Amino acid sequence: MRLRSKQNQLWLFLFTALPYILHCHAYNAGNSSPNKIHAIRAAKRSLLKTLEEELNGPFPDGLNGGRLVTIPAANLSYHRYDNNVLPPRDIQVWLPKEYDEHPDVPFPVLYCHDGQNAIEDSASWTGYSWRLAGALARLAKRKKLKRTNDISSPPIVVLMPCAEERVGPIPRRHLEYGDISQTFAQSHADFVALTLKPMVDSIFRTMPQKEHTSVIGSSLGGQASLHLLLRHPKLFGKAACMSPAFQPSIVTSVATTPVHTFRDKTIYIDNGGDMDDVKVAFLDWSDHFSARHWWNPGYWWLDSQLQPGIDAMKLALDMKGIRYEYMKFAGGRHNERGWAARIDKPLLSLFG
Repeated sequence: MRLRSKQNQLWLFLFTALPYILHCHAYNAGNSSPNKIHAIRAAKRSLLKTLEEELNGPFPDGLNGGRLVTIPAANLSYHRYDNNVLPPRDIQVWLPKEYDEHPDVPFPVLYCHDGQNAIEDSASWTGYSWRLAGALARLAKRKKLKRTNDISSPPIVVLMPCAEERVGPIPRRHLEYGDISQTFAQSHADFVALTLKPMVDSIFRTMPQKEHTSVIGSSLGGQASLHLLLRHPKLFGKAACMSPAFQPSIVTSVATTPVHTFRDKTIYIDNGGDMDDVKVAFLDWSDHFSARHWWNPGYWWLDSQLQPGIDAMKLALDMKGIRYEYMKFAGGRHNERGWAARIDKPLLSLFG
């Protein structure tokens, strides 16, 4: 477990940068050349700007130079599935700007659960998104995405929207992303792996191998992401689970799956919640500035409530000797603003 608060990062960065800043001041004072003074001041401004951008999340909203392409539901062979179990829906795909700038370069693919919440604040159900495209664009600009392709660009992102209707009293999302032993969750995973992925690979310049195919999700979407890795290990190689709502069936599946299934996999897990003397605040006014769902309480209790399931999953992974990365963000809330503040961490685990 690694703890990374922004305060700790700030002090570490300042400790590293301070000697350089002081040296610049001293050099500035002892050298009167206008060109040297200008260069030193420009270097200091660049350093301070980098510090501000590096540590002051969340990341920029919107497409960040990329573009969206829609795959219509009619093109996705939903007829293979019972529409009562898996209703048809359009899928949007985010292409980074590098996709058009480098027409001969193939790209890895990141499949994103709750895709409507991932990139644009205006599309998210809470009025805040993960700022996924903004984080990827910034990480690529800093050459942090070392495990994507030859130009270290962001991946293609497939934005899979969750279902919003209900099956009786139960939200359909809770079924598609829920208990992996039931038909809804299995149909969802099979659709992504056996229908959507081949379609994406046929339309776009992808790197179709499992080591270049990742999936990410939050809450129940985190569980659905790991489910894809378990159910289709020959097609998916990496999974990032933010504040995952792990249920007993998926913990049991990990505990009983042969170890070799995970040998070449990347698994990232994180969560917020209470920790020692750091508690999630009952109220965060920033959660209520959105025009949509302004009443949303930020689910201050939920990451703490989900901790036992995460601990059980960690125990299952540890007992099998399976490698994974776990990060705890003390005081983190269970909502899109909370995930936006740390979205760079799973992305670096997958692609850094």
